[in-house]
Amino acid sequence: MQNGNKPKIQVLLATPSPDVRDLYNDLIGVLRHARADFLLWDKQQNKETKGSKIPNFFENVNSSIHIIGNKYNIEENEQTSVQEKQFFQALQYTKINPKFKLFVWRPERYRNLPNDERQRNFIFYILNHINENVIYTNHESPILLVEDLRSILTIEKSTKFDVRETEIYLIYNEIDEPSALMIKDLLSDVASVESTSISLSSDIDYDDYIAQQIQKSKLPVIYFKKATIWASYFIKEIWRKIGGISSGKTLLLIGDESNPENHNIDFSAPNVEKIITSEELIPLEIKVALDKLQKQVEV
Repeated sequence: MQNGNKPKIQVLLATPSPDVRDLYNDLIGVLRHARADFLLWDKQQNKETKGSKIPNFFENVNSSIHIIGNKYNIEENEQTSVQEKQFFQALQYTKINPKFKLFVWRPERYRNLPNDERQRNFIFYILNHINENVIYTNHESPILLVEDLRSILTIEKSTKFDVRETEIYLIYNEIDEPSALMIKDLLSDVASVESTSISLSSDIDYDDYIAQQIQKSKLPVIYFKKATIWASYFIKEIWRKIGGISSGKTLLLIGDESNPENHNIDFSAPNVEKIITSEELIPLEIKVALDKLQKQVEV
């Protein structure tokens, strides 16, 4: 697999209010694992001249992330929260640099919690100013947020990948690799198998590579055991990427029932088959699905 045309993530992390500090710390950990370049706004601010509307360090990044909680955090002797000031500076910069992306991250669970009145007004303003440069996301997981960054910051340029004809194409998250490799080994005895392990720390353009490999595969299979959240997100994205209902390509989403959360994936779409079963039956279910497809072709 070749490297795609993905720019390196260069993100500015806006200062969080105290109620989302834990999310902020989790996001820093994910960005480090993804080998992203990032600046912490509150560590840079003292290097800039006070009163500068748009700090110079914006020139060193291609995006910013603003985590929005429910508390309007006004510091002493100030009239506006740090979070609102930084949002407006970043918003202003999108007008100067149209390639700059401003991400607002507000996990869904905060929607049902009480807001300060000024924070409610601030959120209302944000929601009314979403555009191609201001992206609002309510993912619960910082991993999915970073996936969004990768996807949106991708340079749109067609890349030809080295893909192969195969009967089964097994796709999985790196945290499920041990069990996925066992399944691949068993399937290899009865069919040709290609596979892709998806890692957040890789610079590979997975979206385009996987879409091209799927077109060369009789049965693409998305397997998950521990990576439930990833699978729920990935199946939606790859289904859209290959053309959705118009693609005519069957996707098999198959999960290990030993993880109770796997039963909660509720994605349903044309050409997507979902199976949750025991680990020992997963290779058999994949082979049955492949045989079914081959009989349809023969008919």
